[in-house]
Amino acid sequence: MAIFRRIFQWIFHTNGILAIVAGLLMAFVWFIGPIIGLGGSFPLETVTARLVTIGVIFVFTLFLMLLLALLRSRREGKMADEIVEVEDDPADEQDETVKAEMAEMRNRMRDALKTLRKSKLGGRGRSQKLYQLPWYLMIGPPGAGKTTAIVNSGLKFPLAEKMGMQAIGGIGGTRNCDWWFTDEAVLIDTAGRYTTQDSDAEADSRAWNGFLNMLKKFRKRQPINGAIVAISLSDIAVQNEAQRKEYATAIRLRLTELREKLGVRFPVYILLTKADLLVGFTEFFEHLGREAREQVWGFTYPMEGPKDKRKPLDGFEAQFETMLAHLNDLSLDRLGQVTDPQRRSMIAGFPQQVASLRPVVKDFLSEIFLDSKFSQTQLVRGVYFSSGTQEGTPIDRLMGGMARTFGLGRQALGAGQGAGRSYFLRNLLDKVIFPEAGLVSADDKVERRYRWIVRGTVAAAVLLTLGVVGLWSNSFLGNRQLVADAKTQIELYSAKVADVPGNPIADTDVRQLVEPLDILLAMPGNPSQTDPLPPRSLTYGLYQGDAVGTEAAQTYRAALNQKLLPRLLLRMEELIQSNLNNETLLFEALKVYMMLGQQGPMDRDLVLQWFTLEWANEFAGEPDAASQQALVTHLTNMINQPMISIPLDGPLVEQVQSILSETPVAARAYRTIVEGPEAKALPDWTLLVAGGAATNQVMVRPSGLPLSSGVEGIYTYDGFYNVFLPAALDVAEQIKKDNWVLGPRAEDLSDTNALALIAKDVLDLYYADYIIAWETILGDVDIVPMSSMSQTVKTLNLLSGPSSPVFKIMNQVAEQTRLAERRANEVVEGVASGFGEEGGALALEGLGVRTQRLLAVLQSAATVDGAAPPKPGQQVQDRFNSLHTFVKGLDENTPGDINRIMELYVAVYQELNRLSVSGTVTGQGEAVQRLQETIVPMDGPIKRWSTQIIEAASGAAAGGQRSKLNNQWQAQVLPFCKQALDNRYPFNRKSRAEVGIQDFARLFAPQGLIDTFFTANLAEHVDVSSRPWKFRRTTGKDLGISDSVLQQFELAAEIRDAYFLAPGLPSITFDLKPIALDPNAQEVTLLIDGQPLNYAHGPQQTTSLKWPQGGSTSVTFSPSIEGRRNQRQMDGPWSWFRLLDSSEIRRTNVADQTRIVFNVGGRIAVFQMRAGSAINPFSSKAVRLFRCPNSL
Repeated sequence: MAIFRRIFQWIFHTNGILAIVAGLLMAFVWFIGPIIGLGGSFPLETVTARLVTIGVIFVFTLFLMLLLALLRSRREGKMADEIVEVEDDPADEQDETVKAEMAEMRNRMRDALKTLRKSKLGGRGRSQKLYQLPWYLMIGPPGAGKTTAIVNSGLKFPLAEKMGMQAIGGIGGTRNCDWWFTDEAVLIDTAGRYTTQDSDAEADSRAWNGFLNMLKKFRKRQPINGAIVAISLSDIAVQNEAQRKEYATAIRLRLTELREKLGVRFPVYILLTKADLLVGFTEFFEHLGREAREQVWGFTYPMEGPKDKRKPLDGFEAQFETMLAHLNDLSLDRLGQVTDPQRRSMIAGFPQQVASLRPVVKDFLSEIFLDSKFSQTQLVRGVYFSSGTQEGTPIDRLMGGMARTFGLGRQALGAGQGAGRSYFLRNLLDKVIFPEAGLVSADDKVERRYRWIVRGTVAAAVLLTLGVVGLWSNSFLGNRQLVADAKTQIELYSAKVADVPGNPIADTDVRQLVEPLDILLAMPGNPSQTDPLPPRSLTYGLYQGDAVGTEAAQTYRAALNQKLLPRLLLRMEELIQSNLNNETLLFEALKVYMMLGQQGPMDRDLVLQWFTLEWANEFAGEPDAASQQALVTHLTNMINQPMISIPLDGPLVEQVQSILSETPVAARAYRTIVEGPEAKALPDWTLLVAGGAATNQVMVRPSGLPLSSGVEGIYTYDGFYNVFLPAALDVAEQIKKDNWVLGPRAEDLSDTNALALIAKDVLDLYYADYIIAWETILGDVDIVPMSSMSQTVKTLNLLSGPSSPVFKIMNQVAEQTRLAERRANEVVEGVASGFGEEGGALALEGLGVRTQRLLAVLQSAATVDGAAPPKPGQQVQDRFNSLHTFVKGLDENTPGDINRIMELYVAVYQELNRLSVSGTVTGQGEAVQRLQETIVPMDGPIKRWSTQIIEAASGAAAGGQRSKLNNQWQAQVLPFCKQALDNRYPFNRKSRAEVGIQDFARLFAPQGLIDTFFTANLAEHVDVSSRPWKFRRTTGKDLGISDSVLQQFELAAEIRDAYFLAPGLPSITFDLKPIALDPNAQEVTLLIDGQPLNYAHGPQQTTSLKWPQGGSTSVTFSPSIEGRRNQRQMDGPWSWFRLLDSSEIRRTNVADQTRIVFNVGGRIAVFQMRAGSAINPFSSKAVRLFRCPNSL
């Protein structure tokens, strides 16, 4: 009915009338024009003359529509100005309160209309001006919840930013009236005092009548489309009969005034608010999801037509009884879901609570809609229950009645907690009230005019039917032209396709196929068309497109299989060959390739998605987007039809399968999740956000990364529960499902526990990376270096303040690493107990279905092994237990040590601040000393940060010696150190660039830059007799240089002793002895910096070698095995160290001896290496840990 109503609205609109008249004139010109003669001539006889005439009619009609729209816009603007300039009633001029209130309402109306005239809203696929939307008036006594119902209705308010939408959160109320603009309607929220008029009756009455006059002036025909009467259940439930009668009388008078002042009969909707205050409401409905909470609770009276004469409350009893029966049915379902006795009793009693309201509500409504011959009958559409927010003390009418009957005390009920969820509002407004906007009556004169318009429209329709006779003629001519066009298109296709290279196909250019394929697809009757239905003008029994389309479809299908498919296969072969090192892409590419070759089950969505992205990249930057869309269309048609079988490149398939089989299934599944779009869409956890605005002023990352770079979103609490856990089983199942891609090299996943084992391994990989991610971020953040007293005081002020980044970051990290707590508590208990009956179901409550399935699979595997699986996330939580204890404490009664640390930070700040102001301070250094003693047993970032604070504070007090040394360091050593080492191997193991041997010697050799600086400036202050090195106290204070900086000098000394036997270039001697060789290899050849070493299962002889020698390094297994890796080679002066990094190093019982396991392509060789010095450079971690200190 809604669509017919819109059609009639358009017909009755000025533009609709003009369009109909223009259409009639055009039809007259086309069909009747040729036979109209003037003086022996027929001016409209030719097609051109008729088309010109029709064009003139069309342009003139369009011009007339635009002109009328312009005049209407000006008239509306003038009307808007007149509305807000309504002259005040002389009586209002004497009452300053009423005068001020009317002025405020006019101002609000003025602001609204300025926006309304320019605004457009789209509602359900249409766009229209806001002032054309239906208007609904919401009335009700103060505190009835009118504004709360609107705010929490879930409707969209597109003009909120312009109009200043103000949500009421339980405090205050509407002062006079507010306009709420939605996509579907305008809601006018009136002040409750307008309804009751009990504070200042005369002033409220004048303001109310003035408001109605404005409405009538603005929308003369239909001032409002309906009225929503908000009635608080909490009020009528506790009021006595006299109070309710007074309450109802006020509402009846306002409805009567609306009817009389506005002059229309409008639908009335009774909204019983605050239903949540009925005992049991929350327990009864708390399980509902968002869509369920948006449904309607109540009943709507059947509509017998716009002149419905039904009495307002006819059928109330029957409708209410039906609603109660439905509630009783629902209560049985809810009782089966709840085990708590108290909540079950509330749920069981809730229908009786609602039933107890029936007489109260009926009597109250009967008083409002009192049947009288002196007043007109209101059009009541329905009665509905709602809850905007859950606040206040519930009302127990049953217990209250029993208490009054038997003289018992009433049990206190807890107040609502304000959950902030709305119930039964969205669909009531959006799907019940707003669609009935047309029920409001209009002025009788206007309706009579519309009836004449309808009669005229019907007459025009009769005239149009006379043109049907010409349709067959037109269809015949059109079909004759269709056959001729089809022949032309076939000839055109043949000419176009002749230019496309044929068999054998050796190119992958699919764009050359677009035009020929488009020609075939566009041919009439081709069933592959998006809309294969013929134009209606060609039907009426004469359509020839089906016969033409059969031939077109066959030719089109052959072109797809013989022209498009081979090129797609060639493109996939090119892509595979160029990405043999990209396993993630390689697997998906091989799968698509085999699908197109019909060597695996077809996944049409995957194939379509693959080539859509492929062509998007190929066409990137090109304006011809139509060609890309056309290719997608042709590909869709191809994979939806039978495809021919084309032989694939067998050796290439086997090679890729061999490469992919080297990666464990779990690793591939894990990589699929963490590199997937859902994981990438998660926001990263950053220090800048976690620590607050002051973070960038007090913290820095030693690695040089910005504070805005942090932990990937997949390695956060939300990433774990919202993405990783739900996806783990899905991806594992998909990997198992896609196991066919690997062919004979695929792992055997037929075991019943294979899926669980894959999921478990995936979780283990994730936990390991999760721990690394957070340990890395914690290890890569320091307190910002403080070079002056003022900077130190400022930094300590921020670090010790109430918004301390240290405190915030530590708490955030604790939250992100407590994976087995909060929401997971319920889950893991259920898992640990074996999902025992009801307990297991409750344990999984709150998690998605995908996560529940994963936990169930893990549990089934654990049952076979006899051991319960660990709690989800427990491995991560165990790793960070000490951090959790530090932040949160052992229990609620034992606060975490972080509070004590923060107190000491405050004390250090206060002490240093006094020193900076006065130059002296009592007990100087006491706070620093206490902080230093406190952090002795601690570890982790808090100890490092506290140490940095201690060093900064001590350094600020110590004065300029450190500043002098720092300037010297930054001038003499740091520039070259950064230039030579930053992002270079071996100091950065992932870097491709390497440190030059000459640069390495210049920095670390005896008497090199670092050794010379340390000897000249720091040696006398450092105790190097024990490890780690420590500063000696001088004159009661140290230099203020941190232990972390000293550690770098110690590492530099270790590098010097390990790599240099004397000043000059580095020199290392070592021995290698073969221990074992893989039985599948006859010989292994080591080329170490140009020095060869061969072993072929013979005597195990020791070979002495030196580094550096200036050659390359490699390990090669013989004989070569096709399809497998046989050699690993490294180049550069550090190639031997790179080869060691890529191999497995095993420690032995002898300090200077290690075993090296070389694994290439699955074949293994083991060598024993003995360093030529007691300080083993190959086991030393100094080069990995050393970083050039930015400052001392």
